[in-house]
Amino acid sequence: MCLCSTVYPRTCFKELYHYRWNIEEGYKLFKCRIGLEAFSGKTARNIRQDFQAKVFMMTMCAALSFPIEEKVRAENKVTINKHSRQINRTNALAICKEVWTGLWIHSIIAKSLDAIDNILHKTCECIRLGRKFPRKHKIKKPPAMEYKQL
Repeated sequence: MCLCSTVYPRTCFKELYHYRWNIEEGYKLFKCRIGLEAFSGKTARNIRQDFQAKVFMMTMCAALSFPIEEKVRAENKVTINKHSRQINRTNALAICKEVWTGLWIHSIIAKSLDAIDNILHKTCECIRLGRKFPRKHKIKKPPAMEYKQL
């Protein structure tokens, strides 16, 4: 028997496995939704600028969506629903990109913030705990003869 199985029982890894999902979702948001690896130029300065702009955008989106997130959490505690709710981060990012210019124009800042708040609150998602979907393992087909490696 392995030493690690006596020190750490298998049951603790199931709970630990689910803690990593927030980190995985953060990476997915950075890499897929924002396109962190898609740069507008090839120089080191352009890459650094793009990276910093995208991190700034994520930070601003998190700051703008935080009040709505707190409001939704408070509603989850007060109302008795089948499922709790949370904001859709991908949707929040898309909304922040759309309203971004309005946040920098003095006369429409309040309208932009209200729009973000209203849309984020209306587009919350349900949190369904304990969902399990078996993976469908696809059989890899060999490449066609035209594309055969040398």
